[in-house]
Amino acid sequence: MQHFAVIGLGRFGSRLASNLAAAGAEVIAIDHNHRLVEQMRDQVTLAVALDATDEEALLSQRIDQVDVAVVSVGDNFEVMVLTTAILKHIGVKRIISRAESQTQARILTRIGADAVVNPEDESADRWTTRLISPHYLNQYELEPGYSIVEIKLPAPWAGRTLMELALRRKLGVHVLAVKRTVTEDGRSEPATHLQIPLPDQPFHADDVLVVMGSDEGLAAMPGQR
Repeated sequence: MQHFAVIGLGRFGSRLASNLAAAGAEVIAIDHNHRLVEQMRDQVTLAVALDATDEEALLSQRIDQVDVAVVSVGDNFEVMVLTTAILKHIGVKRIISRAESQTQARILTRIGADAVVNPEDESADRWTTRLISPHYLNQYELEPGYSIVEIKLPAPWAGRTLMELALRRKLGVHVLAVKRTVTEDGRSEPATHLQIPLPDQPFHADDVLVVMGSDEGLAAMPGQR
């Protein structure tokens, strides 16, 4: 089981902490604001009110032993810098710090952050994709020009197989997985399963495909324009 510390319980930090805990991780949620800490107490493993720039206070909660610490003190960059530096000093394995600009990101990286997140930029990027390519249910950019996307099965592909479609040869795209909704024995509600497609397995009309390829290849699939 992974162990996380989330420092700063604003909108981003509290949502991240609760999501990690819901996914089965052990989460220590930290903020100097007692009210925010109380709101998280029933959602995470441990919620603590303390000064994140106090090295001894962090060590008292064994923050040095977590797998990942996320620093999300969004309204005070000085506190963000000091907290990141202290986490690096006490030996936290991986530190992810929140930045609000490229300048802040560079500073945080130089003092020890292993990764930097800008939630506003990332949200804008996701919404750009949704608005420009509404047919993609989800998109993850591997590098410029190449992505992994989730799409509803194009209607002409229903009942056909990977061998018949020859997508690698024709479009240069790879179907990594299929999300298929099925009704299991003893269950009244259908469940969604992730499957690795077999070359001779026909697709179902309501399948969702996880596809990797170049942006040009992905856009050339039926119904993607």
